[in-house]
Amino acid sequence: MYITIAIGAYLVLAIVAIFDKFIVDKSVPRPILLTFYSTVSLLPLVFLTPFGTEMPSGLWDWSACIISGFGFSLALWASYRGLQDSEVSHLGPLIGASTPFFVFLLGAIFLPEVFSSRQLIAIGLLILGSLIISLEQKKNFQGWHGGVVWGVLAGFLFAASHIASKYIYGVYGFYSGLIWTRVFMGVFGVLLLASPTVRGLFSSKKKNHAGGHSVGKQILLVGINKLLGLVGVLLEQYAIAIGSVTVVNALVGVQYGCLVLLVILLSFFWPKLFREEYARGEIAQEIFAVAVIAMGLWLLI
Repeated sequence: MYITIAIGAYLVLAIVAIFDKFIVDKSVPRPILLTFYSTVSLLPLVFLTPFGTEMPSGLWDWSACIISGFGFSLALWASYRGLQDSEVSHLGPLIGASTPFFVFLLGAIFLPEVFSSRQLIAIGLLILGSLIISLEQKKNFQGWHGGVVWGVLAGFLFAASHIASKYIYGVYGFYSGLIWTRVFMGVFGVLLLASPTVRGLFSSKKKNHAGGHSVGKQILLVGINKLLGLVGVLLEQYAIAIGSVTVVNALVGVQYGCLVLLVILLSFFWPKLFREEYARGEIAQEIFAVAVIAMGLWLLI
């Protein structure tokens, strides 16, 4: 069941990833602003803590909540920063390949997860497929773009957040764990007010100094995107809570397989809305990667 839920989550998150790239390019060009919008909006969840949530006890459990919330927030910032230097159809899969890799390593240390040989092969294929998609082929460039460092960093931070979340879900249940980890994402958003760039949002009602749309339009675009993202994240986190955190993260290859197909369709049929350039052989490379991901998915289910 959790595999089906995870696949549904990643289908939604593929759409969110394209929306993120559009917002970074067209509306909110500074990653710290998009991170602020994405995190501070979760702060009101603190008002749910008196209603059915269990209070974390002990320094370790509080630390796990903070690592989950802050780690996810920093991962968002790193991924938005990477989108400035790379295409979403390449950076996204790189994050998708590095996240389950780091989850596998961290999970082996901190979580008692055991896998069959078939599952290990499937996880490897899903990671490999994402890694193949992330390679760029341009006229004067082949390999990973400058955003690779940000992509790997985002993958590590997402992995740390997921491992901490899995621990909290196991101790306090899905509802309590979700509320507390998301509350600390909201706290992270409040801390971003220390940035002059973020504070500048409240000193101008016209266009922000980053050069994007008006604050009102930014909030509307980000709000729509984050509603979609909320659905995807809720499904993903629930799958993590009831299933294997390593398997769920390996399934992110499904997201990037769908992402590639969506980017190709948009680039060919709606280029004014969204467009990425493809070199000769690049489409074949990505189709091959999707086939590798499909094989991994078949072995897993």
